[in-house]
Amino acid sequence: MKNLNTNIKNLRKLRKIFLIDDKGKKLSNGKIIFNKKILYNFSSNDYLGLSYNKEIINSSVKWTKKFGSSLSSSRLISGNLNLIEHIEKKISILKNKERTIIMGSGFQCNSTVIPVVIDNSLGKVKEGIIFTDKLNHSSIYHGCVLSRQKILRYRHLDYNHLEDLLKKNNKINNKLIVSETVFSMDGDICNIDSLRFLAKKYNSILYLDEAHASGIFGPKGYGISTLKKNNNPNEIVIGTFSKAFGSYGSYVSCSKQMKEKIINFCAGLIYSTALPPSVLGAISKSTDLVPRMKKEREKLLSVSRYFVNKIRRKNFYIPDTQSQIIPLIFKDIKKCDYLSKVLQDNGFYILPIKPPTVPEGKSRLRISLTTLISKKNIDKFIDIFFKFVS
Repeated sequence: MKNLNTNIKNLRKLRKIFLIDDKGKKLSNGKIIFNKKILYNFSSNDYLGLSYNKEIINSSVKWTKKFGSSLSSSRLISGNLNLIEHIEKKISILKNKERTIIMGSGFQCNSTVIPVVIDNSLGKVKEGIIFTDKLNHSSIYHGCVLSRQKILRYRHLDYNHLEDLLKKNNKINNKLIVSETVFSMDGDICNIDSLRFLAKKYNSILYLDEAHASGIFGPKGYGISTLKKNNNPNEIVIGTFSKAFGSYGSYVSCSKQMKEKIINFCAGLIYSTALPPSVLGAISKSTDLVPRMKKEREKLLSVSRYFVNKIRRKNFYIPDTQSQIIPLIFKDIKKCDYLSKVLQDNGFYILPIKPPTVPEGKSRLRISLTTLISKKNIDKFIDIFFKFVS
């Protein structure tokens, strides 16, 4: 154990679980209590500010009173409700997919659904290849590894490289292309037209993770995949309710046949207790509200562009983010730690993101904006940042 502690400390990347407000004080205005200070929260994924929405909270309470604090079983045993399937039908319509199935966390979803999608032999491993963007989320990587299939990582957003890999392996019938639509650490967006073209050309299944696009992009806020109508049964889209939807959990939208396959072979669904009624009640209401929040989506993306443009005007490099996620990248981990502390001391909650979550030499302050952050807040943040960054 002593050697283990020494090894971890030598990495200079110790993670901690930080304690925020533990006194039950309601902070619904984009702020957070940290180290007994009230700070503007620049690290939240509550993109539309729905986690304190009164209608969602009331729906959560209503479902708890009606169905109890837990469903106490897997959905395949006694943990299913007609109301869950009603939510799934709503999502299927908005995602333009035949079926949807609700699951636990996004990590659980990716890590247990991907092995099912690539397995074409009903439980017996058959030769296949997964083509995954090099900067895909850790949950996707875990799912790829658990599939026990060959994994080929193409350079980030480099679809020429992806096509080269597909060409070289075109004799393999069982192929899966996996990508986030909005990337969680860089905030950039996939070229969905290129992905769909290559998936069709090389007869591959396409798996899209819309965790950070859900609620923000698309005509009804249901992601990049809904910007253009697509009826390909070999396209699978997952999303989460834990970010813009202000709740918890995930969903998979897919063909009727793929849903049946997931129900029968996905360990993350079969062996997990269903989401509690309180969470399902929140999801039920948020899936009604999000399609109507066009103005909030426009405001968030406008504020995000404002932030990026102000930073770039001061000649600080920002990658090609087109979303509410904005990385401020540093080679030096200590510099990243220092700026995080300075910003906290001056009223802004932002934590450093370090390797192995991001590549070596690319530690960052990952700015995650919400509709609760104003341009005035951003101006103050940027003034403080540039006062200490040099």
